[in-house]
Amino acid sequence: MSGKPDTELYFVLIGRVGRCTIWPCAAQIPVGWRVAFGPDTHAQCVAYVERHRGDKPTLAAHQR
Repeated sequence: MSGKPDTELYFVLIGRVGRCTIWPCAAQIPVGWRVAFGPDTHAQCVAYVERHRGDKPTLAAHQR
């Protein structure tokens, strides 16, 4: 951790098969994915994924 405030914004995306990823807002959303949460900080996106982990068995956060 750098100690800097998390100022970049991210989305939580859900794919066709229910997989989840944390995606930077500055990047184009891939075809077949939809926004489930955000935009928000990376930490808030991770918290969203953790809260909803039981909703989909394949839920996993993409590491930045």
